Amino acid sequence: MVEKLRAWLDRVFEKMHLSKYKEKILYLIVGGGTTVVDWVIFTVFALFVPPVGGEFLQKISPNILAYSIAWLGAVIFAYVLSRLFVFEQTGEGIPTQFIKFFGSRVLTLVLSIAGDMLLSGWLKMNPFIAKLIISVAVIIINYVTGKFLVFRKKKKAHEDDGAGEKEENNG
Repeated sequence: MVEKLRAWLDRVFEKMHLSKYKEKILYLIVGGGTTVVDWVIFTVFALFVPPVGGEFLQKISPNILAYSIAWLGAVIFAYVLSRLFVFEQTGEGIPTQFIKFFGSRVLTLVLSIAGDMLLSGWLKMNPFIAKLIISVAVIIINYVTGKFLVFRKKKKAHEDDGAGEKEENNG
């Protein structure tokens, strides 16, 4: 099923003369879907789940639970689709790769919570406007870490230079 969908996407990108930009376009689409997942979960928790952690935590990061649960859902969604369609990874290595992906995304969770502390906590900004601002930085960081840290492709070097396999960045 995944291979058929990949082949269909390849044909679409070829017909549109966009094959050169396929990875970036698919990243934007998957990233958009990830953002929707993140925002839906964040909104449900921010609007319908009572605050947790007491008064002190609420003053520091009023939406820490909403950010954390939304982040986890978004990470799982993004990993699966990024692996299958954006960076087209197959084969083994899923546990190691997921740990790298998860670890790289911890950075964005920390950024989100720190941003919430600053914008929603100290500056008393509307939590949805704060989340919008934070989301822009998160998207950029996620692409860079995904492309250069997590989903690196192996490329066989020419046999005559004796280098064996080398890691190469996608694109």
